[in-house]
Amino acid sequence: MRRPTRWEVGTVAGFLLVYTVISLFAKPGAALTAFSDTSGAGLWLIAVVVLLWAGFGNRGRTRWFWFLMAFGAALVGTNFAAWLYYEVITGREPPNPFWADIPLFLQPVPMMAAAAMRPGSRQREQKFLLSTLNFLILLLWWVYLYMFLVYPNEYIVMDQAVYNTYYFSLFVVEFAVLMSVLGGMALVAEGAWRKIYWHLFGVSALYLLSYQWLNAALNRNEYYSGSIYDVPDYATICWLILIAVRARHVSSEKLAGTEKQRAADLSGFLAVLAVLSLPLIGLWVLLRLPEASGLRPFRVTVTLIGIMLVAVCVFLRQMLLAQEMTRLLGESKQNLERLQLAQSQLVQQERLAGIGQLVSGVAHELNNPLTAVVGYSDLLKEQAKEADARQKLERLGSEARRMKRIIDNLISFARPLQNGRKPLDISTVLRDSLMLCEYQWKSAGIHFELNLAANLPRIAINEGQFKMVFVNLFTNAAQAVEQAAEKKVVVEGSLEAKKIVLRFRDTGPGFRDLDRVFDPFYTTKPIGQGTGLGLSMCYGTVREHNGNIYAQNLYPHGAAVTIELPAV
Repeated sequence: MRRPTRWEVGTVAGFLLVYTVISLFAKPGAALTAFSDTSGAGLWLIAVVVLLWAGFGNRGRTRWFWFLMAFGAALVGTNFAAWLYYEVITGREPPNPFWADIPLFLQPVPMMAAAAMRPGSRQREQKFLLSTLNFLILLLWWVYLYMFLVYPNEYIVMDQAVYNTYYFSLFVVEFAVLMSVLGGMALVAEGAWRKIYWHLFGVSALYLLSYQWLNAALNRNEYYSGSIYDVPDYATICWLILIAVRARHVSSEKLAGTEKQRAADLSGFLAVLAVLSLPLIGLWVLLRLPEASGLRPFRVTVTLIGIMLVAVCVFLRQMLLAQEMTRLLGESKQNLERLQLAQSQLVQQERLAGIGQLVSGVAHELNNPLTAVVGYSDLLKEQAKEADARQKLERLGSEARRMKRIIDNLISFARPLQNGRKPLDISTVLRDSLMLCEYQWKSAGIHFELNLAANLPRIAINEGQFKMVFVNLFTNAAQAVEQAAEKKVVVEGSLEAKKIVLRFRDTGPGFRDLDRVFDPFYTTKPIGQGTGLGLSMCYGTVREHNGNIYAQNLYPHGAAVTIELPAV
């Protein structure tokens, strides 16, 4: 929430100063009334526009927060526009009772609902619908109070004294509830939203005080349009406009802790209180106010209609709660299944780690006799006199060296990963990794092509990590083409725009869900045949080396995984 600019503060201060001077020195009359009514209606129109502007500049619950605040401001603006129409345009006194007092009475309700719905919180659509129903229940409750207590003395019995008592008392209660909601949200919110709630709390308090001051002046017959009693009311409108202008870009809310977050769900609590209070209010008035016995048929009818409408909202609310409960139970079941799958996969990972240690030990043991085989084959080749014998011994030494190189790569692959990086030839690392998968490919009848450009520079990488990346990609490609008509895998490497680009293509069926390819524990293999961690590990390694990795499906069939590494 940014600070107001000097221009904004100067504009508000200048307007209030001019209005104060005019109200103190201008004589009551048509001109002063026109100035006052036009100023009030114009200010509330500006407030509605600015609040809508803040709403359209946000999304989700934050947008609806500002829309509801604009709705509340529009209700007050309706009252001011009605006064402007009667006093200025038509030049006559507003009727008594005045219909425009109804929107003025209901103005705190949408503001109350706006504050209680926790703007910016990322909740599901069903919870948003619950908040909407809670708002409707609150609106119906206040309409019911107006129709039950205020309306009969306004249009049926026409008792001005009783009407004023009920109207002003309920108006104070409304703003007391609104201030309680705003204060409660200010206590549980943090950051910019805490400031917004406190400012709105201050606006509500100032508006209530100015209303009481103006009402007291009315009772003393001292109030007239354009008097000094309008200044605090107009200051409140200006304050609300500044809040909307300053806070329109605040789009998220942070609550201070889980317990406070639970306590911040006020809309549902207020809706429950409203539902429970309907029959109690009816009984209280019927038993404690015998002088109103002539209004009993009307009030009983209003109560029954109110209970019926609220019961419909409660029924819809319970249906949404039942759907929410079903969804939560379904998610709980899925989470349990995921945990069980993750547990089995972690157990399998432990077994694979143990096998890796065993393979490393066996490879070390095989390395020593292979060294002896290589040495004796070279010695015998030097001592052999016949060309055929030397050729066979040379072939024996070559195959033994190939075996030794495979075992060295196996030891390097099984060795615990180190954090260090050093400049390496990515082509060499790729070929060494391929040797570990060569038997699997030949036995499965897979045709392999390796097309690497000759100008690939050396780059600083972690050898062990990238061997794991390449082995994972080779293994995935081999498994993808097992059932394909054409079993072919192509690896291409090139230098493009200061990036080393490695592309692994296969002729398999392609990826089922491209959006989840790199998600941990996501696999399409049967249980026990895959952990779903291979491509996730590849993604982490490549991103750790400031590279990029992405997958795509090829037309008409096949898939490709591309790795881009900075050649610096």
